[in-house]
Amino acid sequence: MNETTTPQEEINPGAEPLKESLPNATAVLVMGILSIVFCWCVGIVGLILGIVGLILGTKSKKLYKEDPDRYSLSSYKNLNAGYICALIGTILSGLYVLIILATIIFGLAIGTTILPFLPWEEIMNNV
Repeated sequence: MNETTTPQEEINPGAEPLKESLPNATAVLVMGILSIVFCWCVGIVGLILGIVGLILGTKSKKLYKEDPDRYSLSSYKNLNAGYICALIGTILSGLYVLIILATIIFGLAIGTTILPFLPWEEIMNNV
């Protein structure tokens, strides 16, 4: 091995040098998948994971666009997959939270308008 070659060039001459992976690419993928998983059980957890995944994904995409030769294509594909999963998880979690809130508000509105008109004395006397 001489001074101008790297260990990888010694093993596989003519191969492209190893590129580093994008920062947070794996984290964005994990958060995107978990945001989809948690959007049905606990809507707010999926929403938080999705938003954090989108923020980290946006920062990493910006880094890749500034210097695409520095980072590996596989990490960029992982980042894109995670970003899409985070987007889907955020939308589904947001819809879930909105549906739950609308149901609560609708139930309270109906309950407060109907309850005063029920025959409470007859109901309580029959108990």
